[in-house]
Amino acid sequence: MFTIKAYHNPYLQVGQSRVQAVLTVNVNQSVSLTPAPLALAIALDHSGSMDGAKMRAARDGAIKVIQALDENITFMVVSFNERAKVIVPPCGGTPKHKKQAVEAMQHIYATGGTCMSYALDTIVQHFGQDASRALKILFLTDGRNEGEQRRDLDRAIENCRRVQASISAWGIGTDWDEAELRHMAEATHGSADIIPTPQQVEAAFTAAFMEMRNTSITSARLRLWSPAGVKIHRFEQVYPNIVPLGLEPDSANPRYQVASLGSFAAGDGRDYLLDLDVPTYDPGQQFLMVRPSISYFAAGSSSELEEKSAQDGWVFVQWTEDASLAAQMEEHIAHYTHQEDLLRSLKEGQAYLAVGDYDKATRMLGQALEISERTGNDRITRLLSQLVMRDAKGTIQLNKQASEVARKTLAINSGRTSKLK
Repeated sequence: MFTIKAYHNPYLQVGQSRVQAVLTVNVNQSVSLTPAPLALAIALDHSGSMDGAKMRAARDGAIKVIQALDENITFMVVSFNERAKVIVPPCGGTPKHKKQAVEAMQHIYATGGTCMSYALDTIVQHFGQDASRALKILFLTDGRNEGEQRRDLDRAIENCRRVQASISAWGIGTDWDEAELRHMAEATHGSADIIPTPQQVEAAFTAAFMEMRNTSITSARLRLWSPAGVKIHRFEQVYPNIVPLGLEPDSANPRYQVASLGSFAAGDGRDYLLDLDVPTYDPGQQFLMVRPSISYFAAGSSSELEEKSAQDGWVFVQWTEDASLAAQMEEHIAHYTHQEDLLRSLKEGQAYLAVGDYDKATRMLGQALEISERTGNDRITRLLSQLVMRDAKGTIQLNKQASEVARKTLAINSGRTSKLK
């Protein structure tokens, strides 16, 4: 089912105790997988700013998804402003329930402010936790979470993470906060993106739902065994986007650290970066530092399954007195190190742009463009090309006339990375 491979330079100079490795985790494309039971929650902002075309588009887009549901899919609809309202309680996607849901959707109207935590809390309360089921939340807003404290939203997102609910967060227009939506996505193994105009809501919702229904593996966990003396001090997803992830000790075995990976479909692949502190040894002998395995629930299975990695997924190291061997940087690590540099340049450039420091914004965004081009990050290169460009002499120039949509699209996509080519 899964293939795990490790990439790193196994040679350390005598006395060196820091190791980096990239672990690639892939679900085999050729494996025939049954879709996992799906629980879908649709959360729609109906604050006052959604009035008019945005509210109609949100309602119509949600109805389109509801009409496409199968009978074995459980769904609910929640709208939110200063409070959350259950428009459709959890029910199966039968023709009767879908007809009732479409009728209930006609009575959503825009009014009030924006408190996002109520919608997420309501969904968690109604759906709870079931590791064998894929719980997905389709979330749409056009504004910032101004009606409550950020800690309230953070708490609600943590509750979603705890029950393994994955949020697909969409911002319609440009008045929303990309940091809020990206946090929703990153904390829950979800996604975040922009819908520039109301006319694009239906297509975005439909595409997101089609991806959700392909989910076949739920509650995947990467289990990292390491010997005494080895400390994993950073574990980070680096593809398809950069997301810091936490590791938790296994209460049954102190030698294991465990990371939640979320859900997968056939053919999905993700890459992770490990930073290790290891004890040092004399030159010559090879030592095993990390041995990964993965546990998960698959459709049709009532119990958790586990797969061990083959030896090409293990992290071995040995010390050497040959400085040239120890100095070599493995290409996967180099690639993702550059992707992290790209993200830092993007964040700094956008921060300078926001405060009107155009010289520094030009320098940092130009640096980001150079990295994205060199590392084959075509998506970021395309988005950056709307903000900065090269003149006939090759000098980077800032496009001060770039639209707010272009800026917002780059901001919400800043963490996207590319595969090593």
